[in-house]
Amino acid sequence: MQEDPPSHPQMRFEATVHAKDMETARDAVARLDIDRMPDAEGAVRVLVTADELARLLGEGCEVRLTHAHPVQPIDPSLIMDDKSAESWLETQTKGITRQEKP
Repeated sequence: MQEDPPSHPQMRFEATVHAKDMETARDAVARLDIDRMPDAEGAVRVLVTADELARLLGEGCEVRLTHAHPVQPIDPSLIMDDKSAESWLETQTKGITRQEKP
């Protein structure tokens, strides 16, 4: 008997999306509502599930995988509380003149 697939993805894949031109790759990613990641060289870089990879391939794109990332809960030590976030922001903006609202 075959097991049912998990209800949430176990892995996400970091990849670049290629097509006949950059605009076609960007359009396919936008049309499928896939989030892009910044890329220093201007490539169309995404973090996707296996289902999203299949959809990109179905759109006629070439997808080059660069990394696999297991889906797991975020490390609680990486989550800032409001007080820490405000303190960090104050430090980053110290010395910048602010225009107070009336």
